[in-house]
Amino acid sequence: NSTKRLNLTTSMKRLLVTVDSLRRDHFAYMPETQSFLDRTHDRTFATFTATLGSFQSILGGEYPTSGHLTDCESVVSEFDTHSVGITTNRLLSERYGYSKGFDTFHSPHTGNDDSLKDRVGALLPSDTPIYRLAVKTLNAYQSIVAPVSNVEKSFRPAPEVIDDFLVEFPKDEDWFGWLHFMEPHHPYDPEEGPVSRSRAQRVSRRVIAGAGDESDFELVPELYRAEIEELDEQLARLWEAIPDETRVVFSADHGEFLGEAGLWGHPNELRPEILNVPFGMKNCPEVGDVVSLIDVPTILLDEQFGEGTLDREIAYASVAQKKAAMTTEHLATADGVTTFDGESVENPQLERALERFDPEHVEKEDADESDLEALGYL
Repeated sequence: NSTKRLNLTTSMKRLLVTVDSLRRDHFAYMPETQSFLDRTHDRTFATFTATLGSFQSILGGEYPTSGHLTDCESVVSEFDTHSVGITTNRLLSERYGYSKGFDTFHSPHTGNDDSLKDRVGALLPSDTPIYRLAVKTLNAYQSIVAPVSNVEKSFRPAPEVIDDFLVEFPKDEDWFGWLHFMEPHHPYDPEEGPVSRSRAQRVSRRVIAGAGDESDFELVPELYRAEIEELDEQLARLWEAIPDETRVVFSADHGEFLGEAGLWGHPNELRPEILNVPFGMKNCPEVGDVVSLIDVPTILLDEQFGEGTLDREIAYASVAQKKAAMTTEHLATADGVTTFDGESVENPQLERALERFDPEHVEKEDADESDLEALGYL
């Protein structure tokens, strides 16, 4: 068991809100959230290019070694307060160790996601050929019926997540909460988008898969932005409901490509669109000029946890066989050092720091195949 760093006299209300695939430049479309937070931070960096590895840092304070939180201790275990976790991403479920330490935990794998694929998963073991055949059949079925019928949202929607949390968290006591929202993860299918949900799903899946035409390329960013705006409207209810003294950390787990260099989604590319993520705080300790998502547990605790710090100068990231190092001004990879606008520069100190960084090699494919398929990666 982890040694408790906090006792009841120093405990307080804490909330971690994470958003899947949110770009830093699109944080501007979340005015309700920005006005609620008392500080935002422009130079915050993911440690991985996808959810699979990012949350080993966000909850574990460690650089990714696999897709499972069970490989490191969770900051949740450090709190003596009641804890509630609600996630909408299959990769953040008890299957990957993310329920550890929570008193109440909801995820797609605990039956709290009502998608057709998850209902199949509740009936069939996910590691069997019959399950994979059933999911592929459902994919084919949905692609046929989508043009002529109403379709469900791809993931559990934000209003349901917020409603559940507002029922679960103990209003008159200290607590820790973690909410993870899938808006705006692909396929982008907002409630009030410029096209029907069925068309939105088809077009965004087509573009993410590397196909599509010019009209698709124009539509997909509109859908993505609409997802973010709708999420912000829902988060306003959450911000209004929680006590003023709550310590809040808000962040994306990684960014998203919207056509830059012909890229869409979040492939294994160590570029600013993916690595430089939106980040904000309320009632939190002071931090340095650079923040890494590995620092989130330290910020929540207000003391060092894992490899986190409150005063960082360099952040690091990796995926597969690639790695990166970032400062407030520069990004270093095996291809050299650039500014965040892509201009080549000299920075020998950052290059030496990158060389010394020796991460484990983690890839998205380390996750369960059925989960990757349900998320649209296979």
